[in-house]
Amino acid sequence: MPKITNRNIPLLVGLGLTTLFLLVAIFGASLATYDPMRVFNELVEVDGQPRYPSRNPVPPLAAPEFPLGTDNAGRDLLTRLLYAVRPTLILCFVIAALRIVIGVLLGLVAGWFGGLAERVIDVLTGASLAIPILIFALAVISFLGEPTLWTFIVALVATGWANTAVFVKNTTLVTKQSPYIEGARAVGVRPFGILRRYIMPQLWPALPAQIAFELSASLLVVAELGFLGLFIGEAFVRLSEDPNSGGTIPVGLTASFPELAQMLSDFWSKMIISPWEIAIVGFVIFLQIFAFNMLGEGLRRQMDVTRPRRIWWRRRQAELVTPQPVKAV
Repeated sequence: MPKITNRNIPLLVGLGLTTLFLLVAIFGASLATYDPMRVFNELVEVDGQPRYPSRNPVPPLAAPEFPLGTDNAGRDLLTRLLYAVRPTLILCFVIAALRIVIGVLLGLVAGWFGGLAERVIDVLTGASLAIPILIFALAVISFLGEPTLWTFIVALVATGWANTAVFVKNTTLVTKQSPYIEGARAVGVRPFGILRRYIMPQLWPALPAQIAFELSASLLVVAELGFLGLFIGEAFVRLSEDPNSGGTIPVGLTASFPELAQMLSDFWSKMIISPWEIAIVGFVIFLQIFAFNMLGEGLRRQMDVTRPRRIWWRRRQAELVTPQPVKAV
């Protein structure tokens, strides 16, 4: 069979961006200039004018000390971004991994054993697909109380496994009808042996793409929750001087240790005080979601082993039916 060259652009783009974010997650803390919790109360020259970053945030490129400016509390935004990528990616990886594991197990049970187990899993799958993940996550977090790491994991894993379960069940049902499965049964191979030797190898090529898509979906919901004010970590009210009374007044919320979702919280207040913070953090989250989607699409194309064969077969058939020119003697 001739080798077919077909450049997989989505895989290249997704793999490159994902690798970049992984490197930032691993080495970002060592590349940061400041402590992510440090509030700058010192005078900084911004466009020739002295300014206190803690009182009046610095926009991007306005001061050499802060390339991306400061956030609404007067902390270096670049430093907080370098620290924020790691916890967000870890949370999304944990959520995606648990979704895949639960979906694969339930899909295998429903597709192979059938019966009552299949009916129960189908009811759970249908309910999971019918409930919007964001609304369900809001309800679970509100019910469990404090938004801790495990609260977020439970809220985002409880319904996110359904798509994987449907895919695994359908693949298992199709593979179950293959002749070699009947042959394995005839020679006495046990059901778990058939699942391990014949069913699971049919799933492995598609699981990497499924994991990438789950990462994208998890990050999107985590960002939406952060926008709504639900994130992991502590939040505190930001105070500012009141020019009328000389005291202090609350002007917004901010968080302690940085995480990408929490940096989207208190959206409207930040849009007034430091709009660049929302724009930069939103762009970083968009790039991550785009990277995971491209990676998933690229892996799906790469793992589709029948596609090159179909292309080659069509070309071969076209060559056979096309009349060949007759050479003159």
